[in-house]
Amino acid sequence: MPRFVIRCTHFAVNPVVSTAVEVRYRCPCCGYKTLDAPGALRLCEVCWWEDDGQEDEDASEIRLTVNGQLSLNQARSNYSQFGAAHPRFLPYVRKPEAAEQ
Repeated sequence: MPRFVIRCTHFAVNPVVSTAVEVRYRCPCCGYKTLDAPGALRLCEVCWWEDDGQEDEDASEIRLTVNGQLSLNQARSNYSQFGAAHPRFLPYVRKPEAAEQ
């Protein structure tokens, strides 16, 4: 079955300078501001967690969706230990950029 992803970009306007500033959301796994919108099934390039809307309230649950057998708690632990939501994702992740802190 095809999966559709809608990409939303939110902007905040600084009235003093009159320039658009892109608003980024924190990844629930690694905590870096890498996501366009919360829960929009976007992949975090820093930890390779796909944000399916799982948050602290249900972080111990394994949803068996886009993140497979990983709970958010396990992915966070893996990120702390290995630098990716799962060790098999290490070839794909990148270091966070300064603006994502």
